[in-house]
Amino acid sequence: MLQRSIAAAKFLASEPVRHAKIGQSPNQVVFRQGKAQLRWFAPTEAKHAPVFITMPLINTWHIWDLLPGRSTIARLVAEGVPVYLLDWGCPGPEDSETPLVDIIDSGIGRMFDRARRHAAETYGPGPMDAVGYCVGGTFLAIWLSRNPEAARRAALVCTPIDFHESGRLAAWARPETFPVDDIVDGLGNFPAEMMKASFAWLRPSGQTRKWVSLVERIEKPGFTELWAAMEKWSSAGVDFPGEAYREYVKRCYFDNALVTGGWSLGGRPVDLAAAKIPALCISASGDHIVPTPAAVALEAAWGGDVKHVELAGGHVGVSVTAALPEALLEWVRQ
Repeated sequence: MLQRSIAAAKFLASEPVRHAKIGQSPNQVVFRQGKAQLRWFAPTEAKHAPVFITMPLINTWHIWDLLPGRSTIARLVAEGVPVYLLDWGCPGPEDSETPLVDIIDSGIGRMFDRARRHAAETYGPGPMDAVGYCVGGTFLAIWLSRNPEAARRAALVCTPIDFHESGRLAAWARPETFPVDDIVDGLGNFPAEMMKASFAWLRPSGQTRKWVSLVERIEKPGFTELWAAMEKWSSAGVDFPGEAYREYVKRCYFDNALVTGGWSLGGRPVDLAAAKIPALCISASGDHIVPTPAAVALEAAWGGDVKHVELAGGHVGVSVTAALPEALLEWVRQ
């Protein structure tokens, strides 16, 4: 244990997080809208329909392209899947009044349209599939329900639908305990550091476990590279535009409106039952942010057929396992 502790101290002294390289898969930005970018990951030979991926607003997209050999995107591309990814960018104070309807209807909508047009020009006309992760999947599901013929089918990964099944997070995010109006009115955007601290407190032992794991596994091949890359990604949080965050919290956490109904977004009802395309719901067995019951609520809310697959892992960890890209590839090949 002493030797491993010394090795860990030397490793940390080398500033591994600062030197870590994430998001290494070759890609090209084919469209920009404000701070958002549409990234195209092109396979050597396209063998399957293109997929459009939406990631959560609160983190960078790199968790799905963390390292060579730990990249969901690279695995899809290697199998001949053209990937278009919506990179939300980093909002600033000037974005605090952006409403949620703009993020969903204009943000996702325009990016999806550009991806479809680019794919048609590059690979010829054909269907496009849609994939969403975490709250990126929630917003994608809402957009697909408002544009039911846009995609051929959808895959939602660790995506909250029944927010009242979100465990400790649901208990915290209640009107009587979470003053979202005061926070947004006072701060504008919801700060990334506050978001990060909130998630850390969901499982406080995880912070201690992180350092213990470093010492215990310091000699395991590839572990230090993965550890540093995960630290780099997790430290690069993104602020959530204030007005969009206000409506998201009120309608999803307070009202649980994706399940109970009654949500009018931009003057149009939010009704997941309007989406008739097939959907794949992927949950993670150890997910404490989006527990399986919160994700599989899609089966009752969605208008099309839903297949559920549960993978081993946590909310973030599942993204860097081989199981996630393999589950998506099985879906792609169908």
